[in-house]
Amino acid sequence: MQRALVGRMAVLSLVALLLSGAAPAHAAAEMTVAEAINQAGRQRMLSQRQAVAWLLLGLGVAPQRGQAMLQESMDRFDTQLAALKTYTPNDDVQRALSVLEREWAGYRVLLGSTPTRAAAQHLYQQNDAVQMAAHRLTLAYEKISGAPHDRLVNIAGRQRMLSQRQAMFYLFQAWGVSAPAARMEMNYARAEFSSGMHQLYTGVYRSPHIQATLEQLDREWMVYRDALTVARDAAGQRRVAADIVTLSEQVLATTERLVTLYEAQAM
Repeated sequence: MQRALVGRMAVLSLVALLLSGAAPAHAAAEMTVAEAINQAGRQRMLSQRQAVAWLLLGLGVAPQRGQAMLQESMDRFDTQLAALKTYTPNDDVQRALSVLEREWAGYRVLLGSTPTRAAAQHLYQQNDAVQMAAHRLTLAYEKISGAPHDRLVNIAGRQRMLSQRQAMFYLFQAWGVSAPAARMEMNYARAEFSSGMHQLYTGVYRSPHIQATLEQLDREWMVYRDALTVARDAAGQRRVAADIVTLSEQVLATTERLVTLYEAQAM
């Protein structure tokens, strides 16, 4: 038990370290398109990771860990939103940023509320509104250049979001919140992640470091993917909820490194 706890905290610390140094606040003249795609794409992931942390609190599973994840993710979202607002090269980006800021304001209030089953029903809908707004912003940045390198930054970045989205829907099932729909959405996210891996493997511009990181991600992904289907009922899902989140964080940490490699190659 103690060893498992240490392992979970180590993964959380690794993700915290990656996030803390992943998105410095750039001035408008310094931010590149690839950096903007990375940061906007990370907002997609954070919208889902925040929900994961909030649901851990609601389930009473690893509450200390959940609180740390939630605060860290909310702080990072605020920091990145401020940075992205310094880089608005066209009207499409400006409009997408305004929508994201509006959706985030409501979502932020909900995340600060006491987790209850009734509030979880609202969370089920509102997290997706923020995730979609961040996705539209990411696409708006990608359209600025349309370069293949920048598209790979977006695809790899979306894998980050999907790693958390699957865990989020798993926890909704464990709490009995819209369980049939959550199961369907989780399976859809699993299929999307597999499709994303295929696109990255068949894409061009793979350095040896990118290839090695892709292979590591694939190994971690297969373990995570299979674990999501072991427990079939809410009670069983609740028992292994902390382990599922640990696996999702491992995949997230590796994917974060992969995005960084693609971003560096795009510059």
